[in-house]
Amino acid sequence: MKIEKYVTVFEALAQASRLKIFRLLVKAGGNGICPCVLAERLKMPRNTLSFHLALLTQAGLCRSERKGKNLFYRAQCGAVSAAAEFLLKDCCGCNRPKEKQNV
Repeated sequence: MKIEKYVTVFEALAQASRLKIFRLLVKAGGNGICPCVLAERLKMPRNTLSFHLALLTQAGLCRSERKGKNLFYRAQCGAVSAAAEFLLKDCCGCNRPKEKQNV
């Protein structure tokens, strides 16, 4: 994943409403959740929710699937895992060789 993609992921999650939406998508699991349920739980207008879901989808953090007349959104946790791995590997030096302890 290129750095621009990580930036997109972090930008999408750096807003309180989108972070709340993503967390609800994660809790919903593989079955996903209908936007009407999300709007109700978050007490958010549907057009505002639609805007946030579009940004999360664009960032690769969720995807939608139509089942009949209903649309369901599912979290794509791989994007967050990859971004966290990127931070730990490249930003924090977590992969540095451990220093030998003097005994």
